[in-house]
Amino acid sequence: MTINDEIKTDYWDQVETSQSFNTGITGNKLVSVSHVEAKKPGETDWFRVYGSKKEDLDKGLIVKVKVDVLDQDFLVIGPDDFKSEILDGFKKGRLVYLAYYVTSSNRLGVWPVTIPEADRNGNINSYNATAFQVMERAQHEWVNMKTNQGNRVYDGWTARKEDQDMFGEPNFVLDKKEANKKAFNDRVITPDNYKTNPYVTRVLAASQIQTGEKVNGS
Repeated sequence: MTINDEIKTDYWDQVETSQSFNTGITGNKLVSVSHVEAKKPGETDWFRVYGSKKEDLDKGLIVKVKVDVLDQDFLVIGPDDFKSEILDGFKKGRLVYLAYYVTSSNRLGVWPVTIPEADRNGNINSYNATAFQVMERAQHEWVNMKTNQGNRVYDGWTARKEDQDMFGEPNFVLDKKEANKKAFNDRVITPDNYKTNPYVTRVLAASQIQTGEKVNGS
């Protein structure tokens, strides 16, 4: 054999892996929009919420939009005068904390937690009040939450110490802004898109039915 001879490799001789071969996935995990949901954690989830106080979370305005047969939460972003315009058009909306969370199985989500406020009679919706309390606790411990329809509240539980230790520190692989963007994805109303989104324009173009009833004695 001379130096000009080409040595052919038969890769079928390399089917078997070496004992030191690493089958673990390396590199950085890519997080797509399908990995982050804009909804509250499931009733079997143990979860933690980003930050250590409510001020660490972003506040947002949510309106309901009918998309085909489903009512979906849309996030309104932009200057305050634009938000006021959209709220006036929709006639109803809610201010929320965008509670960015991670579950013990490393699933990410953004839970729009309605800010509990008293109505004109001084009453606070018990679902909103208890959800807010669970959200704040989840900024410090792993918690679980279930709907208690009988009492119209959310019941919350903290994990046992050994489970807290097992779950460890939460891993928020995205920053808040990116998590919010991926969670709401195309369900965002902005000054640039509100006139072209057919579901949004359907609401804004509707006319209120004039009933002739007097309001507040006027």
